[in-house]
Amino acid sequence: MADDANVPFTDFEEKTPFFKKPKFWAIVLTLLLGVILAAIFYKTVIQVSMSTEEVGRSIQIVWQDSQWVDKKVRPDEVTIVPAITFKVKNVGQKPLQYVYFIGIFFFAESKENLSDGYMPALQKPLAPGQTSGDIFIKGSYGYRASSKAAFINNIAGWKDINVKIFAKTKHSGEALLGIFPIKKQIAGVNIVYQANEAASTSAPVEDSKKAE
Repeated sequence: MADDANVPFTDFEEKTPFFKKPKFWAIVLTLLLGVILAAIFYKTVIQVSMSTEEVGRSIQIVWQDSQWVDKKVRPDEVTIVPAITFKVKNVGQKPLQYVYFIGIFFFAESKENLSDGYMPALQKPLAPGQTSGDIFIKGSYGYRASSKAAFINNIAGWKDINVKIFAKTKHSGEALLGIFPIKKQIAGVNIVYQANEAASTSAPVEDSKKAE
């Protein structure tokens, strides 16, 4: 027994398989999470991102209507600004999402800008072949008078206004979709004025001025 006391004592530990160790599963979960994040990145950024040219080819305006609408700045007078409503169709190969639409309103004759407006639309994906709901854009400046009747009396004094419609995404520039005339029609007034009415030298004015 004395000799047994001099024998070195060695611990024996059974080796655990690597796949049963927490470190193994931590590595597996990390790799799996990486694959999932890469797939999401590919789908939301790489696959969906479009160049400016591709945005222009993928979006088609299939319907539009225009008029002048109340800006409602002061209770004692009426200010109307140009506005356009339109629908777009996805004629491309990728879903459209997070698309911003910009309207530049300008004088048809001089090409001088009157005002602009924008609308963040298509928050939900618009699949290829689908058509959007109504998209509404209005300008910031227009005509100002004491009443809508005053606008009607001075309708021949309005210069023709057109609007350029652009579309852009988070990853693209502004793609021109089309140029459209703004009708000489006031929201809430059941009279439509044709574009070939007599021209006049008077023009829409900014908020700081008042139409005569």
